[in-house]
Amino acid sequence: MCPGQASGADEIIALRLTRRAAASTLGAAIASARRRFPNPFKSCYPMPDNGRETYPRDAGAVPDTMRLIHTADIHLDASYAAAGLPVRFGARRRQGLRDVFQQIVRRAGEWPADALLIVGDLFEHDRVSLDTLAFLRGEFASISHVPVFIAPGNHDPYMPDSPYATMAWPDNVVIFSSPKWTPHALDNAPLTVHGFAFDGPDISVNPFGALAVPQDGRLHVAVAHGSENSFIPSGKTAYAPFRAEDAAPDGLAYLALGHYHGLRQLTGDFTTLIYYSGAPEGHSFGETGIHYYLEADIDERTALVTPVASSRAVYAAHSIDCAAFASAQDLVNAVRALPRDGGLPQVTRITLTGACEDSLRNEFNAAYDAVAAEYEFLDLVDATVPREDIEALARENTSLGAFVDALTNELRDTADARRREMLERARAIGIAAYRGQALAVRGAERG
Repeated sequence: MCPGQASGADEIIALRLTRRAAASTLGAAIASARRRFPNPFKSCYPMPDNGRETYPRDAGAVPDTMRLIHTADIHLDASYAAAGLPVRFGARRRQGLRDVFQQIVRRAGEWPADALLIVGDLFEHDRVSLDTLAFLRGEFASISHVPVFIAPGNHDPYMPDSPYATMAWPDNVVIFSSPKWTPHALDNAPLTVHGFAFDGPDISVNPFGALAVPQDGRLHVAVAHGSENSFIPSGKTAYAPFRAEDAAPDGLAYLALGHYHGLRQLTGDFTTLIYYSGAPEGHSFGETGIHYYLEADIDERTALVTPVASSRAVYAAHSIDCAAFASAQDLVNAVRALPRDGGLPQVTRITLTGACEDSLRNEFNAAYDAVAAEYEFLDLVDATVPREDIEALARENTSLGAFVDALTNELRDTADARRREMLERARAIGIAAYRGQALAVRGAERG
């Protein structure tokens, strides 16, 4: 995406500030004119090596440890409109998610894992296609020797019209269907997996804190989708909220969690290993960096949990101050010097800031064309302002001077950074409008 996209809401605020200041200064100018003339005129984690070993097991042997693969929040068939990505690129990202998920399934079959744990939001209930469902059934059937456990989340809840309920799935797939904890014991291994399902976009009964683990000599693990209280973002809705200590009953060896898209371990006064695997690939510019799935080797005494890098592409967000640049070449050089996670294809948003000469700002599109091919996708956001002698402009005995003086004085009295940004943008919009100059409106996608 070429320069010109940023927060539409911020742009509306800036435009309102421009209108307010312009109305005030224009009113003062008219009043002054009327006094002088009788008839006047009328805006984390280190990346591990992905060269994973495989260890075949003897048929019929009871393993000493359980090998688990834990993933969540794949969001197959997700929409990328909210991330500001064009429609055709969104289709490429959806295929990228299939590729990532396929690599996880193949690893489960080749290692081999004793169980593949998929902890919610495997797909988007309102958007999932028949082709995606055929893809999933084919992938699961390809690892018929590996049990697959699915705990539906808030984006793929188990409801009467859910594909989980209406379609036939391979025999090795276990889909939890109740909002209450349900155990499933493997016949050929001493492993019991406990899980529950969202039964709607929000779960009808929160089961966290109600899991009881029997002391039966088996290894007990659980799969659950929900919001641990200490990580709920401000202003965001909590789904099946819980405290980590309430979700770790005695006897539970491992709790595989889904919902938060970043890898994290929960620790506290309990012995259960608790992990969010995070999404195996980022879904937006708010989910930057390399993403992972987890491989766990667990027995009654020890556990080894290994994050395995799974991203095929990486989201990145950067800011470049262009104030000192003499030409567009300086901008191109700065873009090419930005770090690249793991040498992977980059889905990148770069915000350009600073006060710049118009001669440089007019070359932003050319700079974009020079570097765009080096990225999987590049969104170049122009947040620069024209380089002006603002103090001289504010001293002009004109309506433009009065407008600039009013906003400059308000800027001097404002400490809040976001408010200052809005006022500076409002001033730039007003100056361009007074001069009849074009100014890119942020938040509007350009080709």
